[in-house]
Amino acid sequence: MIVLGIDPGTANVGVGVVEKNGKGYQLIHHTCITTEPSEATADRLRFIYESLTKIISQYQPKMVILESLFFAINARSAMAVGKAMGAITLASSNLDIPVVEYTPLQIKKYLCGYGRAKKPEIQKKVMELLKLPKIPRPQHAADALAVALTFFENKSKNTAKT
Repeated sequence: MIVLGIDPGTANVGVGVVEKNGKGYQLIHHTCITTEPSEATADRLRFIYESLTKIISQYQPKMVILESLFFAINARSAMAVGKAMGAITLASSNLDIPVVEYTPLQIKKYLCGYGRAKKPEIQKKVMELLKLPKIPRPQHAADALAVALTFFENKSKNTAKT
């Protein structure tokens, strides 16, 4: 099964495509969609939407896994990321791909076993699960891979309990 993990933002959208098969996990693709702050918001959102539509069409994921919005301090940033999440959700919905969201706490818990895991711990777990020699770059793409892996790790833990 192929899933597309997304680390949302307006300036940078991390993208990670991961497949789970009988041998474990395989990294299919990762990148970062970047927009310029000087561009109009509508143009930035259109670029995110169009870029994701192309990626979804190319890799045909069965699910889009999105990191949930979690901001407690800056309302302006939260609104901007929320708009990007809308463009991401619309791109997925228009191609009939379901969207699942995980909070940062859930991502840390499912990948590292506890919700207070630090970034280096998450990066190490992504490397281990994907059998990579080094941490994927750019950072937002690595975060998106963690989001995608969370879907599989959560699913396998729920399956193991039944």
